[in-house]
Amino acid sequence: MYYLALGISLLYLMGLVTSSAGDPTMVHLGLRRYNRIHRNSIDNYTGHVRSIKGTADIALRDVQDLYYYGTMDVGTPPQTIRVLFDTGSSDLWVPSNKICSNDTNYCSNHNTYTHSKSSTYKTSGKKFHVKYGSGEVYGFVSQDNIAVANLQVQDQTFGEATFIDTQTADSQFDGIFGLAYPAISEMQTNPPFVNMIKQGVVNEPVFAFYLNKASDSSSGDSSSGEGAELVLGGVDPNHYTGDFTYTPVIEQTYWKIQIDGITLGSNEICSTYPAIPDSGTSLLYGPSEFTDQINQAIGGEESDGTYIVDCTTIDSLPDVTIYIGGKPFVLHPQDYIISMPTESGEDVCVSTFIGSDNLSFFILGDVFMRKYYTVFDMGNNQVGFALAQ
Repeated sequence: MYYLALGISLLYLMGLVTSSAGDPTMVHLGLRRYNRIHRNSIDNYTGHVRSIKGTADIALRDVQDLYYYGTMDVGTPPQTIRVLFDTGSSDLWVPSNKICSNDTNYCSNHNTYTHSKSSTYKTSGKKFHVKYGSGEVYGFVSQDNIAVANLQVQDQTFGEATFIDTQTADSQFDGIFGLAYPAISEMQTNPPFVNMIKQGVVNEPVFAFYLNKASDSSSGDSSSGEGAELVLGGVDPNHYTGDFTYTPVIEQTYWKIQIDGITLGSNEICSTYPAIPDSGTSLLYGPSEFTDQINQAIGGEESDGTYIVDCTTIDSLPDVTIYIGGKPFVLHPQDYIISMPTESGEDVCVSTFIGSDNLSFFILGDVFMRKYYTVFDMGNNQVGFALAQ
């Protein structure tokens, strides 16, 4: 869905690409995380929220825990674009080089696509306009070959953005790569992963996210953001432990599932309710009637729509448990409270539960997906969760 929540600077993710040992057709795409929380209301939200078969493991780089991006290529010869991989939307868009005539500063910090340099470019004559929970873009619709690692898609339809809102333009990624179902495509076209399935590019119609924390980086450098990963066409057993718990998709628009309930300690917050696991959303969103219960019970003090928590109380706060497929998925207070530095140099602790009166479902964003390795199975229309490692 692409929600950058709150108004605090947090992370980016950039791509390293490697092949799985023994399987050159499996690609691991590394993502870089960019933690940047914006103070945006979600009340205006409008949803939309190769020739060889194989698997792409795309390394994701973790920069600050709030969103992740990697790289893809567009056109012939390839032009590299950094994209946010978003399970909460279905469209692919990249910035057109035409944007540079109006915003030279943007083009000094971002990669853009020049269709006149691609021998495989095709025009459509159509326009597009996509709105997200955090921003909007518009421009015209194009068609070209794309590649994510070694997975190549022929004649992918996508948007060339000639306008990008300021907040999105300030992000470290260049475009957005939607991974939800075709039904919510604003361009009324198949998302890239659907075309990968149709063109026989991937081994299996599944993809999976491992979203680590900056401090989990194998480099030991919490600022490097390396280690997160997206796998297209399979899963990476090195990044989860135990068995998957699968639950069916109840509506093939977003990856909408049904949770069995949520508890805070021993207190029930809600019973059965729809939810969307969303790689493009930083935090945990839900109807205000439920998130307010959690935030007030943990002693949060409301400040412009977010809740500030006394940092000294975190270890004594209760767990939040989300029940899915009859199994408990526990978030400890260290998972759902984030500590952010202020301009004065002191830390402030913020609840990641954000409420909206206009939401009729929960959004399980990166806070949840960092704790639980998440598999999106388009072949069986189900989502699976296992403890990340």
